[in-house]
Amino acid sequence: MRNIFKYSPSVAIILVVIIGMFFNKTYTDTTILEKRSLHSDYLKNSPFSESKKLTKSKRRSLELPPNSYYERMWELSLNPATGRPEPEKLFKVQKELRDKRTAIKREELTGIARKSAVPGENEEMKWIQRGPINVGGRTKAMMFDPNDQTNETVFTGGVSGGLFKNNKISDPNSAWELITKNIPQNLALSSITYDPNNKDIFYAGTGESYTAGDALGNGLWKSEDRGNTWFKVFGGDTENPTTYISEGNTIEIKKPTGQNNISFSTASFGKSLTSDPIEAEVIITDPEDGCGSISSVDGKIALVQRGSCQFGVKALNAQNAGAIAVIVFNNDGDDLVNMSVGDTDPNSINIPAVFISQSDGIRLKTLISQGETIISLKKSSNSIPGYRIVPGTFYINDVVVRNNDGKSEIYIAAGTSSYRDASQTLFNGEDYGLYKSSDGGVNWNKINVEHEGLIVQPIDLEISNDNLVWFSTTRDNRGRGGGLIFRSDSSGSNFDLRFQIENGNRTEIELTSNNEIFVLAATSDASNPVTIKKGSLSSNTLQDITLPDDDDPGISSNDFTRGQSFYDLMIESNPNNPDHVYIGGIDLFKTTNGGASSSNSDTNPWNQISHWYNRYGPYAHADQHGAAISESNSQLVLFGNDGGISFSNTGGSSISTRNLNFHTAQYYTISVAPKGMFLDHSSSVVGNDRSIYNNASRAITQGDNDVFVGGLQDNGNMFQVDDANSGSKAYDVSGGDGAATMFSQKLSNKYFVQNYVYNRSIEVWNLNDSSGQLFTINSESSSTGDFINIQALDSDFGIIYANYSSSGGIFPVTEIAAFVEWDNFDPDDSAFNAKKVLLFDELFYSNVSALSVYPNSSTSTLYVGTEGGQLLKVENANKYTEGDNPESEAEWSSLTGSNFLGSISDIEFGSSESEIFVTFHNYGINNVFYTIDGGETWKEKDGNLPDIPVRCILQNPLNPEEVIIGTELGVWYTKEFSSQNPSWAQANTGMNDVRITDLDLRKGDDYKVFAATYGLGVYSSYFASDEPFISISSENNSLSVNKGEEGKIVVNYKVYAGFDEETTFSVDGLPADTDVTYDPSDSFRINSDGSLEITLKVDYNTEAKTYPLTIKATTESQTKTLSYDLIVNEPTIEISTENSSLGLNQGEEGKIQVDYKVFAGFDEETTFSISGLPTDTDVTYDPSNPFRINSDGSVEITLKIDENAEAKTYPLTITATAETQTKSTSFDLIIKSIDNDNDGENNDSDNCPDTSNADQKDSDNDDIGDVCDTTPFGQNVFSLLVKDETCRSANDGSMSLSISISDPKFTVAVTGGPSGFTHTPEAIEGTSWSLDNMQAGSYTVCLTTEGLGNFKQCFNVSITEPQDLTVRATVDDDDDYVNLAFGGSDRYYIKLNNELISTDQSDYRLKLKKGLNFIKVTGDKDCQGSYEKTIFNSEDIVLSPNPTNSISTLYVGGDDNDISLSMFDNAGRLLWVQDRKVNNSRSMDIVVNNLKAGTYYLKVESKTVRKTAKLIKK
Repeated sequence: MRNIFKYSPSVAIILVVIIGMFFNKTYTDTTILEKRSLHSDYLKNSPFSESKKLTKSKRRSLELPPNSYYERMWELSLNPATGRPEPEKLFKVQKELRDKRTAIKREELTGIARKSAVPGENEEMKWIQRGPINVGGRTKAMMFDPNDQTNETVFTGGVSGGLFKNNKISDPNSAWELITKNIPQNLALSSITYDPNNKDIFYAGTGESYTAGDALGNGLWKSEDRGNTWFKVFGGDTENPTTYISEGNTIEIKKPTGQNNISFSTASFGKSLTSDPIEAEVIITDPEDGCGSISSVDGKIALVQRGSCQFGVKALNAQNAGAIAVIVFNNDGDDLVNMSVGDTDPNSINIPAVFISQSDGIRLKTLISQGETIISLKKSSNSIPGYRIVPGTFYINDVVVRNNDGKSEIYIAAGTSSYRDASQTLFNGEDYGLYKSSDGGVNWNKINVEHEGLIVQPIDLEISNDNLVWFSTTRDNRGRGGGLIFRSDSSGSNFDLRFQIENGNRTEIELTSNNEIFVLAATSDASNPVTIKKGSLSSNTLQDITLPDDDDPGISSNDFTRGQSFYDLMIESNPNNPDHVYIGGIDLFKTTNGGASSSNSDTNPWNQISHWYNRYGPYAHADQHGAAISESNSQLVLFGNDGGISFSNTGGSSISTRNLNFHTAQYYTISVAPKGMFLDHSSSVVGNDRSIYNNASRAITQGDNDVFVGGLQDNGNMFQVDDANSGSKAYDVSGGDGAATMFSQKLSNKYFVQNYVYNRSIEVWNLNDSSGQLFTINSESSSTGDFINIQALDSDFGIIYANYSSSGGIFPVTEIAAFVEWDNFDPDDSAFNAKKVLLFDELFYSNVSALSVYPNSSTSTLYVGTEGGQLLKVENANKYTEGDNPESEAEWSSLTGSNFLGSISDIEFGSSESEIFVTFHNYGINNVFYTIDGGETWKEKDGNLPDIPVRCILQNPLNPEEVIIGTELGVWYTKEFSSQNPSWAQANTGMNDVRITDLDLRKGDDYKVFAATYGLGVYSSYFASDEPFISISSENNSLSVNKGEEGKIVVNYKVYAGFDEETTFSVDGLPADTDVTYDPSDSFRINSDGSLEITLKVDYNTEAKTYPLTIKATTESQTKTLSYDLIVNEPTIEISTENSSLGLNQGEEGKIQVDYKVFAGFDEETTFSISGLPTDTDVTYDPSNPFRINSDGSVEITLKIDENAEAKTYPLTITATAETQTKSTSFDLIIKSIDNDNDGENNDSDNCPDTSNADQKDSDNDDIGDVCDTTPFGQNVFSLLVKDETCRSANDGSMSLSISISDPKFTVAVTGGPSGFTHTPEAIEGTSWSLDNMQAGSYTVCLTTEGLGNFKQCFNVSITEPQDLTVRATVDDDDDYVNLAFGGSDRYYIKLNNELISTDQSDYRLKLKKGLNFIKVTGDKDCQGSYEKTIFNSEDIVLSPNPTNSISTLYVGGDDNDISLSMFDNAGRLLWVQDRKVNNSRSMDIVVNNLKAGTYYLKVESKTVRKTAKLIKK
């Protein structure tokens, strides 16, 4: 039994006021049309237009996250005014909400009663976590609790799913607990550590800077009570998150004054600039390009033009001439180039060198020529000029705490990241780098560590045995500074560069207990995308060690990260055994000998200890990101990956998942079966239990209600059955990325729809039988729609509607595919695509962002929301033509609100189709709209909602005043939706902060709501009502009444929770003297649902206009209101004609029908008249004038035209004159002559009525006079023969004409042809004509004759010339065949090594012999030319072992006895050449023990061999 409390009005008012104070939105004065145009441009020029369509492998090569969902959300969420999302606003809102929660304790609100309740409103209605309990999400940070000597307590977190704790990690049945006290639930956790001097203190870093904004962090958080409560100590949101455009580093011109600053980029060599300026005169060097010895510039700044020599040469020459700095200006445009030193020793240059644009260089030269020019040169920024900077340190890539003689020093690696967007936005563009705090995070000092003049971006922090701090780097936003490894001095405040990885990008390091360093680095070298190196901490060099070789054949031996080294990069060593090291890419590997390869063994030192689909090792989810090893028991290891947590208690010998209630799954969609679908029915599905990667059957038993399915990132479509209202195990029923999921709402047809990306795999699980059956609806390889595609299901008609738009080609195609005729589930169709009907319309021109179907058993009505803010209604969407290529017969209309702006995220309905809710994805706009008249008018419902994207919306079916929305910060609700400015609050009990991607209200009588989150799995709650209340509504929102007439309003009332009260109805806002009656009465007792009829009798003298009414139902305890419009109409008449004109001949008669329509009780004497008639026209009216009109009808006007009336068009005016008004309409009377050409022959008998033809001559007797007949001589009179050129450019084409009649005589004219062709028209003598010596081209030949002006007979002819022979030869990968593609001839003659072949095919395949092959191809004519090619088909060669440290054996295929060998180093330098004999075993030894370790290339040549092999010397 629920407790019922009384309201505390004071607390309620405080809540509303405070929320209103902090959540106001602001908008500019730009018009809505201008904003829409700007928004459209931003979408059209999206930086992700191309990358969204890339394959996963291509995305990996560009270091993009594997799927493009994030990029699509970027586009949908962008602020139409700024062209980018603004997630930094979320942190500000979160902080304000936390502050307000502190001001208003929840305990104060506990006693507040509620008339009804929404999900998450209070503890009783809290959101319940529903799992999946066996599926996690991307995980990087893990830590064994240092206070637990049993090593059972573990902390970890999802990159997008908050902080979790497990109290018994050794037990797979031990559940994780989400930590929520004072810490956001959507925290992107990336690192975690503890204070060695006080193990009660933990630190957690957030954000991943290397995934391009995919996981935006919120600074560094601290706990002082072993992880129970948290507070932020560094970074994240700022007090003033206003963005700005960076100027970058600039040169200030001191003299002359009044000059603009000059942007520059620093060189990768020379002395670094500091904040202390270098101020001196700048002069132009002699020579100007600085490539030779420069005249003295002692004590000055040298200005040098970019030229033929290297940048290092210019700088060194300037330095030798006495310069204190050098400026190089571009000679080829205004790009700022990153200068490298070239062949010059970088240590020899000790002055700063910077680069400026060509235009700025010319400006400086001009100033110098006019007099002394003094400039100030210093470092003032870390950012790239022109980038938008979002202030705040969001990314903490790593955190460590050093014990410095009992004093705790915190070090953090603060990162920066770009959205890679069109506006080039950088988060923390200025303040990234290394930070240190010595007072527990109260104060922080930035340690300035630079490389090549730029602050480096640290990625991994480690502390060595001698208590020095080490860190490695990743690239900054310029793409520079990766692959660096720095070490501190004993103070921990100064760092020097120890190692640098060639072509290094993201770099991870691991310091072992025996003072060695392992380096795991991603590189920009496509042939070696990842590298592992090892060395002593005290040495200056690192040695390459062998890479792990994944047993999975889909993962190459030189890249165990499968192209994702920017993303999958993990290394961790055993603190008690330094030879035991773990590495992670796609899978996990372990070495027990420090990664050393035996000199006489090919065995890889890395053992594979996991595999992502359980075939080549124990199962662990793909994509490894982190690991943690217990300090006291190194057999205990945690691994973090894209599927959550894996655990080993045997040092990696055995691995199993630990995801029980680690609910960090990222859901795109959720759908739940209607209540009662399985009331008396059972079925089952087969899916993969991702905790063990094994298929299993999941039963649906009779009576199960909570049956739901959702689409997840990286974890397929997860199916769950759970009536315990708790978390449950999910089964992946598809694999890959899940997408749109939809459950049938038709109890008699049980199924659900699941999807893979785009429209590539749409499937339906038929659950009508005891065992579910999977049916294919659509399978294709194209990328129509979006990566996570928008769909809707109409289960009344068995139609799946899917976005089918495509961006390929010149213009994007906007279409919706309707998949039909499949829900009878014919087993013979289970593996075939369903019929597809494409829906499109000229109103539909923007990509789909939302689809919804209004449930209606008589017709399918689809609502379409677009990224451009359109709302379209598609009626009869289920209608289409019959046949194999059906065409849609749907009817489209626009419901777009005049103030819509942004991308529509959801479309939902209230109690009728007239009630529509629409939400928008974007920042910076109004996000919630509502209509009660089917889209005629729209009202904004944002109220005090903060500026956050809204993803979905639901109305409480028990109380229409209550509405919940899913946002980027959890679920929000209002209890006054009808208010002009609703007050919104967070429905955050049990779940908050996280992005809500979907809300689904289960069909049935329990009003259960399921919420899909992007990072915390699935939640459920319900709508409820505790106290009695009443709601009122109407099917319509307006009543139209004529003056003096009456109309009726039907008010429906619905009672809840035993409502039983006397209720009085009233209507406010009526016009004066309106009579009102109520049926059954204006006051009566209501205790059940029903309706009231209100009759309004409007006075005849009432002013015609719209009266806004308020209908009230006042009870003993409450008052409910309903807004309604009364429209009073003025009596009037309108007249019209069905046609706009009437055509008559002279002397004829005709009729005009004038229709009249009366409105608002019109009843007046009316006279019709017509003006503008020709003279002597007789007019009659039926009925006769005047007559009384009080209903719709028509009058017939008969016109009799005089035979002498002038033939022309007469504009008429038809008028209806009544007692109070006059109405008119326009009409054209067209008088035609009876003899148009005045040749004495009337039109009806004239064989050419519009051309004078008194003799009526008709040569071919076709009843058309010769003077107007285009073919007066009949058929087959003319015959034209064309001959083509015999060879290209022979100019011997011709045309000849034959005429079968001798009279009349004709003139021929030839036009067209190639450039320069002319022909003078000539008379044809006799019956033939010809023209010779013609070039290839398109001609027009026309014949005319005197006396027949309308006759012109033309022929379009083409003279062609033989095409040149074209041949394209493509050699197969195995080199044994060549494919020839021909063009230009009808037949082809091939000569291969003296063998002759002829073919008329356009493609031909030839087998090659080993060695040289000679090919010649000719066509039908010698003048077409010929094709010749020589192809060398080489025998194979093999080197083994490879790598080797002494000898590798070369195996040579074929029969050649003599070969030539050439050895080159990695720089291409020739080391030696040898001529060798091949023995009977076809092998020979290649000795390399005299070579340094590295990569070499062996070139092998003979008669049948010509190949090069890479050889690696260890």
